[in-house]
Amino acid sequence: MKIAIGAPVALILGVAAIFSGCGGGGSPSGRPATVPAAARHDGSSWMAPNTTSQDLLYVTGACGGICVFSYPGGSLVGELGDSNTPISECVDKSGDVFVIDFGGEGGTAGIVEYAHGGTSPIATLSDPGYYPHACSIDPTTGNLAVTNESAENGDTGVVAIYVDAKGDATDYLDPRIYYMGFCGYDDKGNLFVDGQYDHQGTFEFDELPNGSGNFKSIKIPQAPSSPLDLQWAGKYIALADSSTVIYHVAVKGSKGTVVGTTLLNGPTSGTDAQFWIQGGTIVEPYETSTGTDEVGFWKYPTGGLVRRNIESSQFDDAELFGTVVSPAQQ
Repeated sequence: MKIAIGAPVALILGVAAIFSGCGGGGSPSGRPATVPAAARHDGSSWMAPNTTSQDLLYVTGACGGICVFSYPGGSLVGELGDSNTPISECVDKSGDVFVIDFGGEGGTAGIVEYAHGGTSPIATLSDPGYYPHACSIDPTTGNLAVTNESAENGDTGVVAIYVDAKGDATDYLDPRIYYMGFCGYDDKGNLFVDGQYDHQGTFEFDELPNGSGNFKSIKIPQAPSSPLDLQWAGKYIALADSSTVIYHVAVKGSKGTVVGTTLLNGPTSGTDAQFWIQGGTIVEPYETSTGTDEVGFWKYPTGGLVRRNIESSQFDDAELFGTVVSPAQQ
């Protein structure tokens, strides 16, 4: 991989030296260093007939890897088990789903691509030396951005960008973020990322402007306490502060302003699960008061009471990591 240096090399190496001993101690953002057995590959994949003609909801962390449900119906229509430890996903305008494979327990980290409703990978991208965390597709170019939480040797995380979602990546270093969290492109091809500068949880929210190789810091007075999911929501960035609070952040220059808040009624415990906004609905895995994992549907951006749930025996003893909706192609 090529390295795009977004800061003086001396500064980056200094940060790496300071925190090189933290990388083996677990995930500061909540991703498990060891993924539960229920989330690991069991070797089987299947898909019900005619699934390619309908919208599909992909849920990572169960069904031996990934559960696929009809959307918004919520019927189980498939299972994908080709990833070792899938933790998050993103989707391109063709409906192809890119699954982030964390690696873990001797597995190989990388990104696995599925066609909408497909049962076998159509491509696999390598991400050697890192623990990938989340991804986003640039709507203006089709480029794939992947946040790498940290390096396998404990060094700083990077953002890997794959041109046209193919081949080898160019890595971008951000001197203000040691542990990378989530990422999201806006409609102009600007990439937003969150993360932590240190293991104590100093939150950072940055932007890689379209065409630039250097990150800039975005200051948000009402900043989250830790890096959680984010997604472009049409006019602003939807930025999670907890499993129940999502800020609407408008960015101008180097300033981020919270212009609204979505409160989700239902989740009872903190989680860094990936949410997904599809039209006027937000979909997110959450833990109920009885300790069971479900996938909830809320109105967006109004939030409030959960409108409906997906409950499945496949969620038993599993940890649900994220959701994404792949629309059927016309």
